Amino acid sequence: MVYQNLSDQLLLAKCSDGDRGAFREIYSRYKEFVFAVVAARLSDEDDAKDITQEIFINLWTSRDKLHGLRDFKTYLYVLSRNRVVSAYRKQNVRIKGENYLNQRLSEIEHSAEDHRLAHELNGVIIKVVEQLPETMRNCYHLSKNEGKENGEIATILSISEKTVRNNVSEALKRLKLNLQNSHPELLLLMLFYFFNHNFCLQ
Repeated sequence: MVYQNLSDQLLLAKCSDGDRGAFREIYSRYKEFVFAVVAARLSDEDDAKDITQEIFINLWTSRDKLHGLRDFKTYLYVLSRNRVVSAYRKQNVRIKGENYLNQRLSEIEHSAEDHRLAHELNGVIIKVVEQLPETMRNCYHLSKNEGKENGEIATILSISEKTVRNNVSEALKRLKLNLQNSHPELLLLMLFYFFNHNFCLQ
C-alpha cells in the first residue's frame, strides 16, 4: 500500500486499527512539526528530541483515540504543548522563559482539560466546515487538513490561486465568528494555534 497518497483521516483510521505502516507515515509527515512546537519552548535540543519521541509513542499507545479526528494538527499541537508542560512539572527539562512560566504555572490547565478542549474544538470545526459552500469547504480541507499549497489546490479544483486564498480566508473568518458567538472559551485555543502557524484570521 502507498501510504504517502492517503489523507490524514485515512491514515488515522488505519492507525487506530493497529496499522504500523500508516503510523510510520503519520510520523514522517508530522515529526518536524512536533519537534518545532517542542523545541520552541525548550532550552535544550536533546530534550526536544526526547519529548518528540515520547509524543509519538503516546500517539501509538493511545491510537484508539485517533479515529475520526479531522483537524489533527490542532490536536497534535495541544498534545505537544502539554508534554512540554508535563516534563517541566516533573523537573525533567528547562523551558525558555522559565522565570515567567514559574509565575504563571498555576494558571496552566491540566493535560486532561486541554485534551477535552482539543476534542471539543475539533468537533466545532468539523460542524462549521461541513456547512460551508462546497468550494470553500474543499479549499479549507485541502489547505488545513491536507497541508497543500494554494497552487496545488488551484490545480486540483481547477480554480485560480486567488480564489483559493479568498475561500480559505473566508472559511477561517467564519470559524472565528462562530467560535466568538458560541464557544468563546475555544476561540483562544484556535487563535493561539493559527497565530503560531502564520494563518491569517483578519
